[in-house]
Amino acid sequence: METFSDQHQQPLELLIPWELPLDQTPSPADRTRINRALSQLLQALVNPSFQKVLADINQALAELGNIDTQIATIQSTKTNLKVWEVEDYDRYFQIRHVCTEHSAICLVRGLLVTCQNFSEICLQIPWLEAHYIQQQRQGFISYALMLKRMFDLDEDKTKLS
Repeated sequence: METFSDQHQQPLELLIPWELPLDQTPSPADRTRINRALSQLLQALVNPSFQKVLADINQALAELGNIDTQIATIQSTKTNLKVWEVEDYDRYFQIRHVCTEHSAICLVRGLLVTCQNFSEICLQIPWLEAHYIQQQRQGFISYALMLKRMFDLDEDKTKLS
């Protein structure tokens, strides 16, 4: 089985699912960064060229910037999974669970990195079925739109006011 491992690939940093904040109120500066990144992503995802999609996502990641994160220590999963099972899964899929003061940006970075990895796979495996690729793109678009609503960045709402 062939694997695609890129040494300079960004790790996928995820917040601990059972510690996700119930309320997300990014600072005004973070809101601007998040809105720009999600808008860039939404524009990129409708482009048929995965080279262009990847370039746009890389630009969105660069403009979003980095945030301070600390690797989270998982003592209990609060699920039926054992800690070692979560750690094994995370190691295999190169996921790092983190804690941060900028949870909203972390969520957006996670989506961008996931879309980046998906686009790289589509470039490396050109025989993937178009129907499934489109379904995945639509899922990413739905998630980006949900984040915009969650952070109260819905542009249609501001136009109606």
